This record gives sequence, structure tokens and C-alpha cells, in this order.
Amino acid sequence: MKNLHDVAPVVVTESEAVRLMKGTKGKLLSVVVEKRTKPGVTRRMVCRLGVRKGVTGQGQAFDPAAHSLMTVSEFVTNPDTTRGQRGKFVGGGNMGTQFRNIPFEGIVSFRIGGTTFEVIR
Repeated sequence: MKNLHDVAPVVVTESEAVRLMKGTKGKLLSVVVEKRTKPGVTRRMVCRLGVRKGVTGQGQAFDPAAHSLMTVSEFVTNPDTTRGQRGKFVGGGNMGTQFRNIPFEGIVSFRIGGTTFEVIR
């Protein structure tokens, strides 16, 4: 059996990456994203698209697609990092999850169903 790290990643373009990620139909995916606010700093997250739990119905104040963003629900691997005073979870969404916006141009690599994809520019 091959080690997952021995398999070469599939190289895709930014638009293909967005299409593949949006087509996951709620499956978990792992993504490495370069932050817009701090160039050169990356964030690795396990997330999924299409989560409705924790949504208030008010909607976002802006259209993420107009700003080349994709809204995901990140699964916090260490829930203690999201705890406020008295151990209560802070932030929106489900306990242990937080909604985040991923910039299309910041996607470095991602993994869906055991297949690793690397984004070229």
C-alpha cells in the first residue's frame, strides 16, 4: 500500500479548484489558503461547504462571490482555542465550527476524498 505522501498531487488551475471545491456536495475537505490580510501567511483548515446549522437567516452584509470569496464552515480541531470566559464557545455557528471566507486567489492546495490538488497560478 502506498503512503498518501508518496502520491504526486493533481495540478489544477484556480477556476478548476473553485469548481471542484463547490462540487463536494457537503463532503469534508482540507484546504491550505494564503491570507489576504497577511501575505505569505497560510492557514490550513478542515471545512465543508453548504452548512446551514447556525445560520440566522439574516444573511451576509455583502456578496462573497463579488469579492472572489467562498464561504465555508471550518471544523476547529482544538475547540479550546475558541472558548471565551467560563469555557463557553464564542463566535457563530455550531460548537467547534466557525464560518470563514476563503479567497479564490489564495488557495494553495486542497484535499478531497484522499486526492490532493495543487493550484498553479
